[in-house]
Amino acid sequence: MLLAVPHPPDPLRLPARARVTPQRRAVLETLEEWDGSFTVVELYDRARQAYPTLALATTYRTVDLLRRAGSVRPLPGTGRPTYVRCHSGHHHHLICLTCGSVEETEICAAPAPAELKRRYGFSESSHEVDIYGTCARCAA
Repeated sequence: MLLAVPHPPDPLRLPARARVTPQRRAVLETLEEWDGSFTVVELYDRARQAYPTLALATTYRTVDLLRRAGSVRPLPGTGRPTYVRCHSGHHHHLICLTCGSVEETEICAAPAPAELKRRYGFSESSHEVDIYGTCARCAA
């Protein structure tokens, strides 16, 4: 049985030289309250409620800055450009294809670095494992 291990996401951070404009602050504050996965357009729509003059391009640039800083990560395989907030420790994601919820888990199916080195001569620097399926709520 897979158990999700909840970890609060790390505080959102932008790269050191990025300015925190009122528009970016609206995106950051909206994302602080976000639970689960999101698209840039979903984030933009919600952030505009607090900051009506927010531009979609600013939202895209802010998400890209957050991605580069490690605060958010794209989720491949969802059929649309989807992101999730992350904490910095080792973890993986359980992604529900029905409702879009994302749970973090520390269960790791990746081979150990020593095994990769022994079998393939490969030196791992990092890995990502996302498991797609149906969450307990949607399965009920």
